[in-house]
Amino acid sequence: MPRILAALALLVSACASPLSPAPDLAGTWAESFSIPGESLILTLDSSGSGQGTYAFEAGRSGIVQVTGTVVHSTITLVIRYDYGLIQTFIGILADANHLMGGIGDNSTLTFTRR
Repeated sequence: MPRILAALALLVSACASPLSPAPDLAGTWAESFSIPGESLILTLDSSGSGQGTYAFEAGRSGIVQVTGTVVHSTITLVIRYDYGLIQTFIGILADANHLMGGIGDNSTLTFTRR
């Protein structure tokens, strides 16, 4: 019986060890663009879901809907534009104010918390 209690105590202490908290994404995030007139601004809840606005240089502008998930430290944002485009951002919270990652194979994005 003492061995069972010792094993149970060890199991409980292992399960009770703190895990790193999920990143809190609540707030307004703006993508860093080097092109004047372009913007992607997202207002997210703590899980990364929300909505936002976009503008293309000398082109269309409109709204986006965002569905977010956080698994460990990986953040996935599915961004649905009002004209049908769907993009998936995968990244990490680099620090309290910078979300870094990419969409697809060729683009690296940085969002800054406002």
